[in-house]
Amino acid sequence: MKRVKGIINCIICMSLPAFVMAGCSSSEGITLYDSDQYQTVSINDGFVPEAEEAAVVETTEAEEPLGEEQVEEIDIEKLFSLGAGVFSWDHLPNIKDVQCMQDNHITEVYQYLRPEYTDQEMTDFLKAMNDVDIDVYILDGEPEWSYETEYPGMRSALERVRNLNSSVEPDARIKGIVYDVEPYVLDKWHNIPDQLLEEYTNNIISIKQECAADEDHLDICVCIPYSYDNMGHDRAMRKLLKESDQIFVLNYLKGMEIENIKREAALARYYSKRMVNVYELQPGLLSQTNNTITYYKDGIEAVIENYAELMKAYPDHNIAIAYHTLEYLRVLSLKE
Repeated sequence: MKRVKGIINCIICMSLPAFVMAGCSSSEGITLYDSDQYQTVSINDGFVPEAEEAAVVETTEAEEPLGEEQVEEIDIEKLFSLGAGVFSWDHLPNIKDVQCMQDNHITEVYQYLRPEYTDQEMTDFLKAMNDVDIDVYILDGEPEWSYETEYPGMRSALERVRNLNSSVEPDARIKGIVYDVEPYVLDKWHNIPDQLLEEYTNNIISIKQECAADEDHLDICVCIPYSYDNMGHDRAMRKLLKESDQIFVLNYLKGMEIENIKREAALARYYSKRMVNVYELQPGLLSQTNNTITYYKDGIEAVIENYAELMKAYPDHNIAIAYHTLEYLRVLSLKE
């Protein structure tokens, strides 16, 4: 139920109207060039790029639609060169899951670390993923981890990862932790959203400081909805992005994916962060969202086509693709 509840609340947050942004402060900012090096955006502590100004390549003339025989074939290997991942919540991948991941060119899996998984089960899983050249990130998070007082919960995930990594060969070790923390589902979000994001960011900073001296580097990654900037939380979002190693954007509004991530893409490029653009595949929200969120009815091919268009718009950005979730990646793979 955690995932369904989180997504419903995420949709509610995404649907809120955009706030009118204040102009750039008079203090001197840093110049941020967009992807085609023509426009610039001023960056300082009080301002982040407006959505319409951030990095994106747009054509100035309408292009003639390609005929049936002229449809450009997508080179999947080239398109997925920055990585392709999948969220795995329900179980440790079995043989059929692994085959599905290989068939879909998956290079990394974000695996939820259930408390009941034994160390032996996890080390066997890590070794199996290493055998098929799939990197493993541990996926974990609770909305309450937004509070600084709940930092021990975030730290417990780090300690479990450290223990597991000490039990396997270097090549099979966990590459990072993906914190999926959803402060917008908390009751206090309506009153103190920026404070919650600030406390969450402080927890991320603390986690990075704790593992900074570790022999094996762990990427500390965070999931965010595409709509933080639309809701007026630009400064808080910018700090969270700056302090994390990778940013996973839950880009769940079909047809608006390129527009949705303008600001996030510009900031990720400026801070030299890898960004992962996440597509929703779950069917459970079709009726509530009028099919505007999930690609369940559209299929994997539609996702790939959308990602290809997104990468044309952001040609100089480090933006990988990810699917949510493995269970429905398998379902849709069988359909296709």
